Amino acid sequence: MVNKNLVGRCGLYCGACIIYRAYKDGSQKLKEGIAKDNNCKPEDVKCEGCQLVLTSGWENDNIWGRNCVIVKCLEGKKLDFCFQCDNYPDCSKFQKWYGVFKKYGEDLINNLKQIKNGQIEEWLKEEEEKWKCKNCGKPISMVLNKCHWCEKEID
Repeated sequence: MVNKNLVGRCGLYCGACIIYRAYKDGSQKLKEGIAKDNNCKPEDVKCEGCQLVLTSGWENDNIWGRNCVIVKCLEGKKLDFCFQCDNYPDCSKFQKWYGVFKKYGEDLINNLKQIKNGQIEEWLKEEEEKWKCKNCGKPISMVLNKCHWCEKEID
């Protein structure tokens, strides 16, 4: 069964987000690194995915959670996804994240096409497979060079 809370509003697969992985996998090492980089406490590093961001998650962060520029923008326009906006895909907020995640192998535009076309379950299954460690088979974050489970280098 796929977790539809992992459908990012910008087209990101939340299951490969380092914040989600640190929280769900209970990795104290990841939580401590994120907390240090974001000036918060390790216990504040929590996220259930973009579809639940307004009911749980980081309250004090400047980038993620409730304060994510994409979430704020979409909520202000009463939209669920970037593709529903008249400024998509040329919006500077979207283009910034598109560029960031493209270098990690995520194509937000393609992902949003699949979401828009009702292929959410298929897309989630593909993403779940894509972001598994080839060595141990456990879920990984797209931003790490090594699997946080087995320490194997990620291709």
